[in-house]
Amino acid sequence: MNQNDMTVVLTEMHKTDATLMERGLAYNHYSDKAPYYKFIFKKYKITQAEFDSSLVWYSKNPRVFGNIYTKVLANLTYIQKEVKNGKYHPVDTLDLTKMRTSIWNKRIKYLLTKDSTRTHLNFDIPQSNFMLGDVYELKFLQRIAPVDSSTSQRIILRINYANGKADSVSAIAYHDSILRRYTIRLHAYRKIKIKTISGVLLGSKTYKGKMNSLTDSITLIREYNVKKQDSLRKVVDMASPGYKPIPVNKNNELLQKNKKFTNRRFYHPL
Repeated sequence: MNQNDMTVVLTEMHKTDATLMERGLAYNHYSDKAPYYKFIFKKYKITQAEFDSSLVWYSKNPRVFGNIYTKVLANLTYIQKEVKNGKYHPVDTLDLTKMRTSIWNKRIKYLLTKDSTRTHLNFDIPQSNFMLGDVYELKFLQRIAPVDSSTSQRIILRINYANGKADSVSAIAYHDSILRRYTIRLHAYRKIKIKTISGVLLGSKTYKGKMNSLTDSITLIREYNVKKQDSLRKVVDMASPGYKPIPVNKNNELLQKNKKFTNRRFYHPL
């Protein structure tokens, strides 16, 4: 691949990485992310092998590769400026009423060592105002040492509904001593009352007793639209089993109004 083509493809790759990060899929297994990258190859009519071989060649020629990444960075900076100016997502006045509030009420740091007895860092947060349309964002720093004996480590965020169902998103946790920042977002789209927000900061199928992990700077944010809360609550109530609308009797309403009018006291100046 020539330099121009490589610049364009790498720009698309980084845009895709940012999208996956925003959707909470950045740390998922590659098989979950592969379709996104395959679309890029198909769009520019190249193969995975052609891209990989080009990447190897440019990696062995750092000066040329540096020139390419200077152009890639310029492209991404320009795109970021366009996004901030609302080119791709015109500003909706209702979006200006969106609120972000912290709902995390646990410790913000956990250190697991060989003396720890827990294999899971679970959390469960109930609130009565969780609502359809909410977006929940879990963020934290985590480092797991290679000596940690846990297997198949996972990070999970769940929305638990009143009918017993749940939606969830998960990410793989790696034990390689690298301090990673995880960001997981989950959207409440079901027309069902939400019971709790729960999850696992670090879970594993098995362990052999030796644990060595750090989870720090934990935050859990609820993002919601203040103006839409009443209307969304009505939608959820109407979709609930056994919902019965309150009958409206216009004659009765008129009678009540007349009662209020006749019960008024009138004061006249002397």
